[in-house]
Amino acid sequence: MVTRFLDAGHRAAWVAGDEVYGCNPRLRTALEERGTGYVLAVACSHEVTAGAGRFRADMLARKVPKSAWQKLSAGAEPRATASTTGPSSTSPIPGPGAGSC
Repeated sequence: MVTRFLDAGHRAAWVAGDEVYGCNPRLRTALEERGTGYVLAVACSHEVTAGAGRFRADMLARKVPKSAWQKLSAGAEPRATASTTGPSSTSPIPGPGAGSC
């Protein structure tokens, strides 16, 4: 659905999706090839390759120091209640395409 939307000429600066989308390596590859940013959820059991080897996503997230995590607003207004928490760009999390379901 996402790739059909983009193939039809629509533009998106980024895409967000749940585990169903996050477990689709072809979607991640298509977004990377287009230069479209993405945040896709994965199951805690999702295997991720990092510089130190392969890890379950939940175990790798636990290895990131608390000081490397940052909370970002998901809304433009100061009273926006939705937010996302993730490692900063300097934390040791692998880049796009590093894992698979």
